[in-house]
Amino acid sequence: MLASKKYTPTNGYTEIVKPGEMGITKLHFGILTLIPESTFFGHSDDTEVALIALGGDCTLLVGHNGNKAYGILGERPDVFHGEACVAYIPHHTTYEILTNESGIEIAVCKIPSHSESAAVILEASEAIDEDKTHLRISENVFSDDLEASTNASTIPTAEEAICFHRFLDGSGVITFDIAHNTETTHAQLYHNDVFVVSERDSIVTVTSEGVGYQLWVQPNL
Repeated sequence: MLASKKYTPTNGYTEIVKPGEMGITKLHFGILTLIPESTFFGHSDDTEVALIALGGDCTLLVGHNGNKAYGILGERPDVFHGEACVAYIPHHTTYEILTNESGIEIAVCKIPSHSESAAVILEASEAIDEDKTHLRISENVFSDDLEASTNASTIPTAEEAICFHRFLDGSGVITFDIAHNTETTHAQLYHNDVFVVSERDSIVTVTSEGVGYQLWVQPNL
């Protein structure tokens, strides 16, 4: 099943996709936008949460009995300048975000989990051990007029996936050729589109018109 939604930037948390919608069974995805010098409180409930800093920075406090983490999340002004900082928060854990002078925009990804993993705040380009998370997160940046068929292998498939798209100047399009059963279908995504790929689909080729960014999220089960 192929489906997409448009994200309209809004202050606060916007839930975009959750299990039971658009062919998704495991993943949650939303975006949190906070103005400078503001505070946000969250709780992971029955999920593992990944916070991916899209732009700006904040102080992140994670606390769960003896499982605590404290640090700065975010090192880039936007998705086109450097790699993301990511925080992983285990189930039934509180977290607090304190923004600085720049404010922050964060992609929020969740998946059901009861794993007793540790809270982790990573710096840009720092990776987490795959066996310590149930979420697989990757980023791609495509150049203008790129025939990206050679890059299709870098996009994870074989599981359901949620993909967030953004373009440098707000205009552009990325076209996917996707194998579904015995047919190949096409999907076009624009600025701030969130795209869903079911586990029954596989991406064959990708073509970008405009300087584009992609954030991919999949289960790591």
